[in-house]
Formats: sequence, structure tokens, C-alpha cells
Amino acid sequence: MNTIGKEYIEPKEEYYAGKIADRFIQTLAKYYRSEKVKRMFHPKMHALLKAEFIVEASLPPHLKEGIFAEGKTYDAWVRFSNAKRKATKDKKKDLRGMALKLVGVEGKKLLEKEKDANTQDFLLVTSKTLQTASVKDFQRSIEALLGGFIKLFFYAITHPAVIVRSIKMISKCSNLLETSFYSMSPYKYGEGKAVKYAAFPQKKTTSSFPKDPSDDFLKERLISDLEEQEYSFDFMVQFQTDAQKMPIENPTVKWTSPFEKVATIKIKKQVFNSKAQESYGENLSFTPWHCIEAHRPLGGANRARKTVYEAIARFRRGQNHVENLAEPKSMVSFNEVN
Repeated sequence: MNTIGKEYIEPKEEYYAGKIADRFIQTLAKYYRSEKVKRMFHPKMHALLKAEFIVEASLPPHLKEGIFAEGKTYDAWVRFSNAKRKATKDKKKDLRGMALKLVGVEGKKLLEKEKDANTQDFLLVTSKTLQTASVKDFQRSIEALLGGFIKLFFYAITHPAVIVRSIKMISKCSNLLETSFYSMSPYKYGEGKAVKYAAFPQKKTTSSFPKDPSDDFLKERLISDLEEQEYSFDFMVQFQTDAQKMPIENPTVKWTSPFEKVATIKIKKQVFNSKAQESYGENLSFTPWHCIEAHRPLGGANRARKTVYEAIARFRRGQNHVENLAEPKSMVSFNEVN
């Protein structure tokens, strides 16, 4: 019988995570032989934005855990992105990402090399679920995806459910500031509790899809919108209330419990499209393991991300000669504007 918040590690999980990391590094080395190495996924950054992460001041007791234990405002960076491993036109269907980096979070962090960092990351995308159920399954899907047409064809006919879920994960997007984002995978919430995260836009209207969009129209809309006003998201948690129906170890299953608000993400009115700020955003490393123990990532997908993200970040920063870039201790200001 499964237990709320409890992990169940599959055999040889570290082995498969290592194979994923090795495959990604080989692929990046091939993609970027003579240019700056970008992320394996979410390489197209629309913007790195300054924001505030405002924890609700009067949360009920069951929500007062970790960084949500008291009302407080954190400075934060928000990185919006497209997921496809090569930058494509914004009009195409894709998975979009919202990565949050809170600055000024006290407490020992889980990554040993960054245990004294004062950042906390939350990684969200526009899908509620992942396409594969285990690290082993994900490794096999990656080998098929990167192994050429024949491998992908045979994988598709033998794993049709994975292909269907992959197709359902992607969609068109007309405005990132009007889009909902989800963590897909679960996290600890204090002791004996597990949650998934989400960010829901407070702006309820939906922008129309442009008739003849440019390749980068999502960034252009961010520039236009944030010149005029600030935008906010409700940051939510969704508790695991049934360990059988809402498993920790199978991220293909959508949880059905209600969302509860714990904070507000306030993206300030700003000009953000300077080369210096874009370069800073490219070099920042986001991982769900930039966190305190109260919000430890749970499940095989997250355990694999620890291995994979660390390996890719080391490779990418080494190739780009920024390997000594530390987690930010405070917010940085950029005055150069294109």
C-alpha cells in the first residue's frame, strides 16, 4: 500500500539517469560544435524578468511550511522559454516553461556544492503531466527521439501511449503572461506531505493569436505588455490526498485535488531586453534541487533531474567558459537596452 509523500525507487534508476545525462551531453556537443552551448531543453529564452514572490501573510496552519511559514516578499527572476531542443518559431506548438529563482532564501540547500546558496528554484511548464512513467521509460524514449527516424518509428509503434501523451503536452500559446504553468512532478511540503505546484495568471482575458506572427512574437508581446503595466500569477499548491490515485512515482497521472494559493508572483513593469540581461539569463542554472529540505523534490523524474541537470550545467558552463558562475546572492541591475 502506497503512503502519502513516500518515494519508491525503481531498480537501476541511477544507471538510467546517468545514461540520459551522457546522451544529452553527446547531443549538445554535436549540436553546438562552434557556437555557445544552450540548454538541452528550453533553449529558447523569451525573457529573464525581475519579479517579486510574495508569500501570503495569513495562511492556514497546513500551508505554513518551509518558505511559506510566514508572510514574506522575495526578489525573484522569472525565465520564460520554449522547450524544443532547437529554437523554433513561436507560432508552432510547443511546451512553454516558467522557471523561478527566488533570491534571499535562508537555510541549508540540498545540493552539497551549493549548500550555502540563498536561492530557491521552482520549475513549471504548460503541461500537468509528463509523457513517461519512470526513469527507465524516459531513457528509452530519449534514445528513440535522438536515435534517428527508424528508432523513433519502432518506438512509436511499440509505445503509442507515450507518443499520444507527448503530443497532448504541446500546444499553441498567444501570450505567456496569460498562460498557466505546472510542476508536473511532486515535492515535499514540510513533513509527511507532498504537493505539486502551479502558477495561474491573474489576468483572465486571452490575447488573440496574431494573424501573421513573427518568429519571436511571444518575446515581442512581453516587451509590449511589460512596458505598460505589471502582471501577476497566483502561485498554488496541490496536495497529494490519495497515494494510490495520485502517485509520487508516476508523473503521467494527473492529480485531482484542489489547488490552494500560497503566494503571488508579481512581474514588474520593466524593460528587460538588453544583451547583458539576456546573457545573464542564459548562464543562470535552474534546477528543482536548488531548494531547502522542506521542499525536496520527490519521485523518479526529479531524482533523475538531479543527476542530469548537474551534469549538463557543468558541461554547458565549461564549454561556455562560465564554470565559476555562482548562484546569485542578490539581484543584479542591467541598464543597457537594445
